Amino acid sequence: MVTTGERSARPARSAAREVFSLLSGFVVSGLSGGALTALVVGVILRSTALFCAGLGAVAAAALLVAVPARVRRRRKGLPVRRTALARIENRRATHGEFADVPVRFDLTVAPDGAPAYRVVVHEAVNLVDLPRYPQGGIVVVTYDEAEPWAVELDRRPTGEWARRAAGARIDTAPGHTRVKADEAGWSGCLVLLVGVLVGVALVLVPRWDELSDGSDDGPPSPSAAGPALPGPSTGSTTLTTVTGSASSPSTLRAGEMRRLANTLAEGMGTETGTRITIEEKMMSAVGSKGVTPGGTFPLSLRGVAYELLPGLVDTARTGLGVDRPEIWRIDITTDGDSPAPVVRVTVSGHGKSAYLLADAVARITERHPA
Repeated sequence: MVTTGERSARPARSAAREVFSLLSGFVVSGLSGGALTALVVGVILRSTALFCAGLGAVAAAALLVAVPARVRRRRKGLPVRRTALARIENRRATHGEFADVPVRFDLTVAPDGAPAYRVVVHEAVNLVDLPRYPQGGIVVVTYDEAEPWAVELDRRPTGEWARRAAGARIDTAPGHTRVKADEAGWSGCLVLLVGVLVGVALVLVPRWDELSDGSDDGPPSPSAAGPALPGPSTGSTTLTTVTGSASSPSTLRAGEMRRLANTLAEGMGTETGTRITIEEKMMSAVGSKGVTPGGTFPLSLRGVAYELLPGLVDTARTGLGVDRPEIWRIDITTDGDSPAPVVRVTVSGHGKSAYLLADAVARITERHPA
């Protein structure tokens, strides 16, 4: 006999188990999210310690899942299947492409020596056998004593149970007796999601600066884009930059580079320089008068064939192996041995960078793909 104290203690134990289940789920999901993030970030940053920590977190999460599950199975023991009669309150067959169709049965199960209860069962039934399960009919079922919602139709009952089913009458159990499998519900899903996000944040936030430095979207540095072009020599030089706004036209638009070059030449008060740099909304030049002390020939700011440069940018975007390049840049200077300009077009995006070299009339002399 079950006493009043035992009945009042059962809901408390059930609530405690639910809270413990949510907490353990939060810890496991946090470890899982942090572990996967640590593995990925460890590879990106080439951090052996972080990668090993991720592997350790994976092992810890696996243990936290496997050990309690094994303890529950040992405590529970082998499932005990019982046989009972059940009344078909309702059935609904869904469309299937084969002879066996899925059928949803709403049953009233009447175990021997225990109160009847309602349960929903899904079974695959052959179309030929479907008339054997009419609404209101009595069938033989088996169920798990520890999990009463685990009900299955007994397709081949013994002779005794078949005779009992033929002469039995079962009343419909009320709706409040309905049982179903234990589910964490929305609260459990929310706890798992929060756990994953917390685990990811614990790994990402302390290393955000390192990741940001490694994925800088600014103009590619000379070391990343390839060998450096000859820079301006020492002497009397001036640097002037013309920068557009967000609404300004792209420098690739017809005539825009020529217009900016004229503006630069007028602003610096000289027609020559040692370097010209062109980007999407910006053009800059280092101006110089005469041959520089280092022997580099000056570059005519107005003498560059700017009309041919957009074609080189298009070739670099599509022919150097950088998928959907986000940034492009043109560097123009002289090679030190002659006044002929050397044009380098650099493209980068998604962690890749490539460049090509061309002469004064936009003939490509070198390609350096990603």
